Amino acid sequence: MDELTLLRSTRDLTREPSREALMRGRAALISQIDGELPVALFAEVGEQTAFTPLKTRRRRRTVAWAGFSVLGAASVVVALVATNVLGVAGWNGGAEPAAASALRSAAAAAIQVSDPVVGPGQYLFVRTDGVYAGVGTLEEDADRIRAEGGDVQPSDEVAILASTRGELYVPADRSDAWVWITCTSQPSQTFGPRSERYAQEYADAMNAYDLDVIRRFPGGITPGGGSFGGYAEGTTTSIDYDALPREPRPLLDKIYELNGNSGQSRDGQALEWIISTLQWGIVPAEFRAALYKAAAEIPGVEITDDQATLDGSTGIAIGRLETASNTRQEFIIDPETGQYIGERRVTLDGYAGIPPGTVTGWTAVTTSVVASAPADAASCDG
Repeated sequence: MDELTLLRSTRDLTREPSREALMRGRAALISQIDGELPVALFAEVGEQTAFTPLKTRRRRRTVAWAGFSVLGAASVVVALVATNVLGVAGWNGGAEPAAASALRSAAAAAIQVSDPVVGPGQYLFVRTDGVYAGVGTLEEDADRIRAEGGDVQPSDEVAILASTRGELYVPADRSDAWVWITCTSQPSQTFGPRSERYAQEYADAMNAYDLDVIRRFPGGITPGGGSFGGYAEGTTTSIDYDALPREPRPLLDKIYELNGNSGQSRDGQALEWIISTLQWGIVPAEFRAALYKAAAEIPGVEITDDQATLDGSTGIAIGRLETASNTRQEFIIDPETGQYIGERRVTLDGYAGIPPGTVTGWTAVTTSVVASAPADAASCDG
């Protein structure tokens, strides 16, 4: 992302500065020009806050400018606002101070605590356990929905939480075959009678097929030519972590660039990219530290729970509210070791029978070193 693009991005009013950043910029500006001009340069004229569930409008703050003829004062305005409110490449200040401090401490710890040593012939074993929200309709409603033209109404939708599990075996010699096992999903939580019926239909559908699958990827390369795991790079993936910057701001700018216009918001998608990258469990410690520092630069990131437990492991939950869907996305880290524990999502509105405030999905990641990789998916039975 070049400087011109960054400068243009400061005009995007859909990305609102924090009140603290706005006040710092305003205070610095007023202090500089107090007594020199007969009019106030900033006048806050309103704020739009109305929203509807799942299609929330992003809040926009409108700032009115009073014109004046002193060119030097105008230059001061631009410089002070850009420095104190916008920063060079986005809103200044990034994450909330407590979250930024926790992330930088975890980054320092991640570098000090070495990664597992995988000896010749051994494998790095990464296990992921979690749940996700499954939403659909009941068989008993199928005829009526078809008779009504096939349009599914919100009242027709019903949801459950279903389990998910994966096992990744990464060889010490990464040019050898990587082994990936996925296990059949099963219902894990329901939300009332309709949800219970949907859970049974879901389980019947899953059990009708043998969905415990083992796959092998020579050199960790998928049939499509991308790396298995790693980070998203356009339409493919890569594990060339050395190709990415290590300094927090350049790294975050690169993440913005890789994401393009995808996601519900630029900052939310950047955090999602970081979480998705960490979730594979194969990120080396020094790059994991860089990702933590980059997350500390993202506006709206805050500590959401200082004692978050995920699948038996406890750490600090750090997340951000995505206002477009009114969903909070979080990742959990061990502050003492910098280890990534996992991620979770919380719906603040609720949907399809899921109550507001429910954790609608989570994934816990554990890593270890093992002597061999399995030849089949029998481990799913354990």
